[in-house]
Amino acid sequence: MRALVYRKSIPRYLLMRVGAKRVRGLDTGRLSPLQLEEVPEPELPGPGWVRVRPLLGGICGSDLGTLSSENSPYFSPLTSPPFVMGHEVFGVVTEDAEGFRAGERVVLEPALGCTARGIDPPCARCAAGQHALCVNVTRGDVSPGIQTGFCRDTGGGWCEGTLVAHRSQLHRVPDDLPDEAAVVVEPMACAVHAALAACPGPRETVLVIGAGSIGLLTVAALRSLTEAGRILCAARYPRQREEALRLGADEVIPPKELYERIPRGLGAARYKPELGKPVVLGGADAVLDCVGSPGTIEDAIRLTRPGGRTVLVGMPGARSCLDLSALWHKEVSLAGAYAYGTEEHRGERLKSFELALRIAPELGLERLVGPRFRLSDYREAIAAAHSAGRRGHVKVVFDHRSV
Repeated sequence: MRALVYRKSIPRYLLMRVGAKRVRGLDTGRLSPLQLEEVPEPELPGPGWVRVRPLLGGICGSDLGTLSSENSPYFSPLTSPPFVMGHEVFGVVTEDAEGFRAGERVVLEPALGCTARGIDPPCARCAAGQHALCVNVTRGDVSPGIQTGFCRDTGGGWCEGTLVAHRSQLHRVPDDLPDEAAVVVEPMACAVHAALAACPGPRETVLVIGAGSIGLLTVAALRSLTEAGRILCAARYPRQREEALRLGADEVIPPKELYERIPRGLGAARYKPELGKPVVLGGADAVLDCVGSPGTIEDAIRLTRPGGRTVLVGMPGARSCLDLSALWHKEVSLAGAYAYGTEEHRGERLKSFELALRIAPELGLERLVGPRFRLSDYREAIAAAHSAGRRGHVKVVFDHRSV
């Protein structure tokens, strides 16, 4: 089958780190760790595994950071190159197996926890339903990998053949949910997890920094699943501002105006120090940073009220120094919301994916998808994803349906 394979080497990693500063990680020919190759379809690792043909595969910010070598090396020992990329996957089961029928539409929950790895008893995190926090991601029936799309044995969504998934990773897609909405369910589940981690109350103001796909979906999850009194969103581009308002934001603020409008709108005091960003005495009850850069992390903490909550959503960017003085001074609670798991919501205990599939039909998620690219046009696809906000895109995808 044809697939986009990530192959890593230290010289290539260092060259891409240099090149990323110049070309922002766009494909640079022989320097790129991503190549279109003919590879065998992965074998089923054992009982409980199912073969899935991807129909749509999303391009995530973490994928772009991996390709440009801008992500932190923290995750490097928890992956197993070479691997077929793509963890945002909508597809069909290819044959009757393990409780699924051939042709059933499914979305993939890519976390490779103890159940998928055949480890029993499971670790404490998996036993609690938090498979994305599994401590056994280098053990078991498949090679190291935090997720499908980062593991050499499972395949990934950027292919024209099949990948393999444990049945515990698959969620059936309702008949009335469009394909394009289904491919957004994985990042929607991340947003669900983040919104419920922040858990704003009816009299609280929450600020979402960033209006890429994760930021916009976090706005939607906050509006659909929490009692947030007021939702603000920092968005840079016109399409982002439009979608943020459609998905539930009460107000959209240009990032450059945050330190003026947040204090003014929330009755907080703003002071200018000798050096650095303004000091804000007051701020939002909860701030969710959906960018993950050093600058936005610092902004999120500075714009959180004393005793408030800052949540870092998704995967961070490259390492850098940042001033966390406001974290200590304001006794802000700082938390990460990495992926998804099992949530407590209004008396129910449900997986993030179940909640995402529940609210997806009412959100018009298909409107966020496009442009669509064939696998052979991967250079153009990666370039479009890198400049998505500026070009007016939200979720760029590979479309395998014509293959």
